[in-house]
Amino acid sequence: MSAADDRSKSVSPAVTARTRLKAVAAQIPLPEETLAGVVTAMLAQRVQPRRLPAWARPPGVALVGGGLVVLIAAWRERKRGPGTLEEPEALVTTGLHGITRNPIYLGFTAVHLGLAGATRNGWMLATCPVSAALVHGGVLREERWLRERFGDGYDAYRARVPRYL
Repeated sequence: MSAADDRSKSVSPAVTARTRLKAVAAQIPLPEETLAGVVTAMLAQRVQPRRLPAWARPPGVALVGGGLVVLIAAWRERKRGPGTLEEPEALVTTGLHGITRNPIYLGFTAVHLGLAGATRNGWMLATCPVSAALVHGGVLREERWLRERFGDGYDAYRARVPRYL
């Protein structure tokens, strides 16, 4: 038995699960605008704390959980569609994508807003609308690209399903 075989047998299930989770997370398209808002809020909170009231924590936790559920479900729907996230071969128009054209972005925004309450971080609450506005600019660019790629099919989808809610 080689040393590599010994090492592979000694890897715990937790390490394997962590590795798989990291691989999945690396495939989820995290908007840089959302990440920048969350990181900025975390740093600002360390420098000049702005605490939200204690009652904000339970709804914040619920919003984080709900946002993650929406995000993961929408991402899985999109992954089942033909092509890749960056180069879809067809529109995904059912499931959550039949309710909103941007469920992944909505999920990330809900998580960002929920983190404000869950962590009682006032800066997180302040950065959420800024991040959402920046994400919206990306959504508008993405819509133009989808219109070019899918033409009338995208127009029909856009007429039937709202951009957000």
